[in-house]
Amino acid sequence: MTFNKSNSSVNDLLYIVSLLKALGHEPVLINGDEFGYASVLGNRTNNKIVLTVNNRLNTWFDSSVGLLGKGGKLMDFARTYWPDLSTEQIEEKLRSIQIQSAKKDRPLRKRKATKIPDYRVDRTRPLGYNNEVTDFLMESGLWELADLNIQEVYYYVIDQKGNRKDFCAAGWMNENGGWEVRAQNYTGCIGPRGITFISTSETALAIFPEYVDYLKRRSDKYLHYASVLILNHPDFISASLKRAHHFQRVLLYTDETRGDYQSLAGIFKDKLPHTEVIPI
Repeated sequence: MTFNKSNSSVNDLLYIVSLLKALGHEPVLINGDEFGYASVLGNRTNNKIVLTVNNRLNTWFDSSVGLLGKGGKLMDFARTYWPDLSTEQIEEKLRSIQIQSAKKDRPLRKRKATKIPDYRVDRTRPLGYNNEVTDFLMESGLWELADLNIQEVYYYVIDQKGNRKDFCAAGWMNENGGWEVRAQNYTGCIGPRGITFISTSETALAIFPEYVDYLKRRSDKYLHYASVLILNHPDFISASLKRAHHFQRVLLYTDETRGDYQSLAGIFKDKLPHTEVIPI
């Protein structure tokens, strides 16, 4: 029995989070739709998150698999978890787990699609006009560090009833025109996601996971002559490698205890041996 038949599809009914639970794996961190697991596809040595599952999209990514990690949909995970089983065997195993899980609790049935909030930027202003944003930056120790690229980003969403809700956060623009925003209770991107790039040099490049990391180290002597690349999201590690190939000197600022970026240094040292790793 395959998933492409017209009858009920296991791929639609079974969620990766539910599969992991049935296999005895529990998340060490839950943040909205994001479930973080210390280790599933490798040996567990600590609580560093290497596997991230988006329960709404039913997708996964594991930074411990291969050089650049691995991810995908349910069947991609199943084939990685059971590499010695045939497709038919995997399908039968998943269907059996789905049936057993459905008997215990019903949330595994295909849920009605959830409408993703469509946030839109209204306007931006320099810092200092919105007390909520100012307080957030001061409490975070970033008020004195913020540069002119950090703006107050005013954005909104219109709900299904046609009502508009307005928000404001501190944010900076990425090279695709989206705004990476940070607030007390929200972290995300308004518009298309992308890398943030500050062009200064054609020979030296400094790479940071987050713009906040760059702000905290902005006075380093290494940065006086280097272009700066902010990843903003782990998804852009591969893109940053391609960009870094064009520079003679690469300075990588990273924190190996940070779940989403803990393999960053190893990836760069393997692909670009001349990379200088600087702990954040």
